[in-house]
Amino acid sequence: MDADLFGDVEPLLPIARALKESIDAKLVGAGTESPLDVDAAWDAAVRAVAEELIAERLRDLDPEQVLRLYAETADDETLKATLGRWAAAKAAELESTRQVARVQAECARTGALDLSTLDTDVRITIGLFEPRQIGQAYKESAVPPARSLSVRLLEPSQAYVEVIADTPLLPSAGRIVAPQTRGRIGSRTSDGTGERLEPRLQVHAPLGYEVGDGVQTTTEVIGFAELGGVLVLDGAGGAR
Repeated sequence: MDADLFGDVEPLLPIARALKESIDAKLVGAGTESPLDVDAAWDAAVRAVAEELIAERLRDLDPEQVLRLYAETADDETLKATLGRWAAAKAAELESTRQVARVQAECARTGALDLSTLDTDVRITIGLFEPRQIGQAYKESAVPPARSLSVRLLEPSQAYVEVIADTPLLPSAGRIVAPQTRGRIGSRTSDGTGERLEPRLQVHAPLGYEVGDGVQTTTEVIGFAELGGVLVLDGAGGAR
């Protein structure tokens, strides 16, 4: 392994020695365990300390660098598994961050969130405001939405979702949708064949939805949208 990665091992040795003495004293005091039990307990303690140290040091490294260490230098199977799991999780986290950044940039350009480009199971929270409050909401950040709708995206191309929570924060004239209700959301449009929903959330426009009884729209308008708690669609153009 890269020597720089484990340059801080030596300061842990006194702690490790004290841990071994504690284990030895406990086993000898019990009077029933063999020396092999001491070795096994010590090996387990060292392994736990080593894995904690590895995890702590790897947080500051790029996932690709970790994968190189994993592929080229790790010869311990347990260590390989630890590095492999960490690198896979870190790479997924990094890709998720990059995807959110791409979505934010596209929303800033278009003023809309294209639901068909998102991943399945992503959680979307939509802040809905009374039309007369939308301007004030972006002048005074303390003004809450009239209603907060959280959904889980089941089929991105169709904007088919499951409702997690539909919470009115102010008295609402609109219909509140029960948790676990499934249906489609988006922007309500009409053409020669009738009304339909496009898989898009348009800022400052009502939210369209269809839960089995035709396409409807909220009385409130969309002020913002979040993906997994991260703001992507911003009606204030970045001023929130």
